[in-house]
Amino acid sequence: MIKLKTQLLLVVLVVLSMGVAEAQDIERKLLFWENRTIDIGTVLEENGLVEVEFLGLNQTDSAIIISDIITDCGCTTAAFSQDTIYQSKVGSIKVNFNPDHRGGAFTKMIIVRTNQDIYGDTLYLQGFNIPFPDNLEAAYPYKNQDIGMRLSSINMGNVYTHEPRRKMVELYNFGKDSVSLTSIADSLPDYLKIDLQPLVLAPNQRGLLIIDYDGQVKNDFGLVEEELSLNFSGKENPLSLRLIANIFEYFEPVLKSMENIVPRLGINEIDIDLKNINSDQIIRREIKLSNQGEEVLEIRKVITNCSCLEVKLEKESLMGGESMNLSYTFDPEGRRGIDHKHIMLFTNDPIQPVRTIVIRSMIK
Repeated sequence: MIKLKTQLLLVVLVVLSMGVAEAQDIERKLLFWENRTIDIGTVLEENGLVEVEFLGLNQTDSAIIISDIITDCGCTTAAFSQDTIYQSKVGSIKVNFNPDHRGGAFTKMIIVRTNQDIYGDTLYLQGFNIPFPDNLEAAYPYKNQDIGMRLSSINMGNVYTHEPRRKMVELYNFGKDSVSLTSIADSLPDYLKIDLQPLVLAPNQRGLLIIDYDGQVKNDFGLVEEELSLNFSGKENPLSLRLIANIFEYFEPVLKSMENIVPRLGINEIDIDLKNINSDQIIRREIKLSNQGEEVLEIRKVITNCSCLEVKLEKESLMGGESMNLSYTFDPEGRRGIDHKHIMLFTNDPIQPVRTIVIRSMIK
């Protein structure tokens, strides 16, 4: 019996290996797609179906016939204008996404099978869907002159200097009149761009506030906060919001051969334990900083997480192999118990551009 099972297994393996070998011999002639992935951005459910178009060019030496299109979700349907795409011609596949009650980020797969590619070529449709809330009052509790929002502040998250960061924020018009943004470009700093979609928000309509934040133009690092005032037509006072961003400098990946050449920040202590100290005892210490690379190291910014901790640098740049002291003063007045303070350094070290020094203590 065991011998029979072994023989059957060998037969199956031989058949499978023949199938794989045959599959490898088949030449796959694919369409050249203008975009294999289309991002439709943020979608509001109440706006209904979203349609996109994938365009494919036939660069092969024979006609390509679309035999089948398969999607991985019933919310996504696809159709093509013509099944035969001749040499040097472009074919079109239109894909519809139905956002009905499907919230959050999504990526939908579309497989296009042709006479030249039995396995199927894969396309992707992605975006972020926001369902329509069942309870509008609960969904948009923060109201300012009948403009409802989920929160009174807007957090842009991590913003990098190589490209603007986009954030879309929901608005709901609880008022009786249509509203639109007015003179927005004149009142904004040059690192911000804000639009309203749609341009005019009708009564009882939801829209999106589109914010583009350019970290390079902002020219700052770390956590930054500011007040944002938006003027809406027909409103006596501007809508005031708190805007938060955490800005980081972007660096391209460093080649292994360049790791000892690029600027490298060395810190002799990154975890400092002051142990037991008294609340009336002002602590003054120094930390040694060095440039372990060959190129010039620049200290972009130094920040602390408390006004009770002050820092001072001897200078803001170090040549290769050079070192200096960072002095800090910690005043624990009014504090008790276990205490952690942070010093953050932003530099042009492309491997570790942000370094954190932790200062621990037990305050009596």
